Amino acid sequence: MKKSILLIASIFIAIYAYNNFFTNNTLIGTYVNRNYGNDFIGGNPHIADTLILKKDNQFESPYYGKGKYKLNYTLNGTEIDLDYGEGFTSTNINGEQVTVSNEESFSTYINRIWFVGNPKIILFEDLNQYYEKIN
Repeated sequence: MKKSILLIASIFIAIYAYNNFFTNNTLIGTYVNRNYGNDFIGGNPHIADTLILKKDNQFESPYYGKGKYKLNYTLNGTEIDLDYGEGFTSTNINGEQVTVSNEESFSTYINRIWFVGNPKIILFEDLNQYYEKIN
């Protein structure tokens, strides 16, 4: 009885780890966004977009531009931080030079449905918006 409980627990742990923990090499590739038509969320792409994750922790996308990504591992699985933007912008307001940052970041998590399907970078879970790996 104890062996079968241990076996079942081991299987569930293995499935959870496979579906929620990803290495950098597993994630490198091309992603396309799905279910992007809902423009309710301002920071998410509302047009077809392609996200390319590269080996050197760099990414590029027509929507976000070029940037860097970082993977974090928690008990909930693999999280990804996307940092993008071009540094600082200067403008003149009422005769005074003002410099503001135009860098932004986006943090989310990565998962897949059981053993089937490709890794997904979740954009907005409630609206089922995500980037899905295609190669």
